[in-house]
Amino acid sequence: MKPVGMQIVAEFHNCSIDLLNDLHAIETILTDGISKCGFSLVGINSHRYDPIGITSIAVISESHVAIHTYPEAHHASIDIFTCSPDKEATNNLLEYFKKKLNPTTTRTAEIIRGNPIEVTETNWITDVSDTIGFDIRYHFKMKLLSIMSEYQQIDIIDNEIFGKMLFLNSDLQIAEYDAHLYNESLTDPLAGASIPMKRIAILGGGDGGVLNEILKRNPDSVVLIDIDKAVIESSKEYLRCICHDAFEDPRVEIVHDDVNNFLDTDRRFDGIIYDLTMHPETFISMDRETYLEALFAKIVSSLNPGGMVTCQCCSEYDRDTYEMSKRILHKFFGWVDFRTTNIPSFCTPWVFATAQK
Repeated sequence: MKPVGMQIVAEFHNCSIDLLNDLHAIETILTDGISKCGFSLVGINSHRYDPIGITSIAVISESHVAIHTYPEAHHASIDIFTCSPDKEATNNLLEYFKKKLNPTTTRTAEIIRGNPIEVTETNWITDVSDTIGFDIRYHFKMKLLSIMSEYQQIDIIDNEIFGKMLFLNSDLQIAEYDAHLYNESLTDPLAGASIPMKRIAILGGGDGGVLNEILKRNPDSVVLIDIDKAVIESSKEYLRCICHDAFEDPRVEIVHDDVNNFLDTDRRFDGIIYDLTMHPETFISMDRETYLEALFAKIVSSLNPGGMVTCQCCSEYDRDTYEMSKRILHKFFGWVDFRTTNIPSFCTPWVFATAQK
């Protein structure tokens, strides 16, 4: 078939949250760009989502142009589809959007419509690290699991170097090869603390690696809170090399709930391990620092006097998250310590934190 159009799909990262939530501004950028680049506007339709986010779609004589925003993630998705033979005009429109939305990072794909769309290199999975300026691609000799749970996409692959690897929404969580480095970074500070660490809570940690490691330290009890039962069940089946038999240990209680709900209960712990993301933008509809401040306020309230929290924070290169983590922890804790561990499978030094009430 003769090609009938060109489509550009683009992802804009780290745009202004205020701009992304301004319906009038988004419509103006859309209509002005269409006019300046020589396209003919037929009509425009927009919708503001509750509580935040905008979709604005313009029908043009040449096809359509759309902007969809995720202000809570500082992200915009762009779709430009034209049947115009003038490729330069289409690219100019994309550049106009870049100038107006001012992303720090963009990702763009170009598709010639009317021809077959071929999927190639299906034995790769990409961990998109948009906040630090590069992507990491992992080859797999076998995909062991790929399912969409109630909450997220779960993928488990077998890599030639790193062994079995768990991805949640294409974000690497743990790898067989160096799981011990990650798990020890979260548990060693508690094991070496000068106060008893008998009652422990793990927030997240559905792969069971941190749970298995902390059980070696002989606590009286451990509560693991992970909202997604499918992650735990998948780990039991495919990641025994990481979790071993930790989930069956009689000292362990598993709670499937939002950690915010759990921390509202009247339970106190000597140590809390934060094995959740510092990038919760995919499941919240508010500023992430505001969300995390409220969460860590609950964490400190759930600790016994002198209790400690350990956290996985971010890549050492993710300076915004690193600085945000410092602000939050210093706000709620009297003593805070940051350290960096090289996790080979992450392909970046990783920041961990310990704080004491």
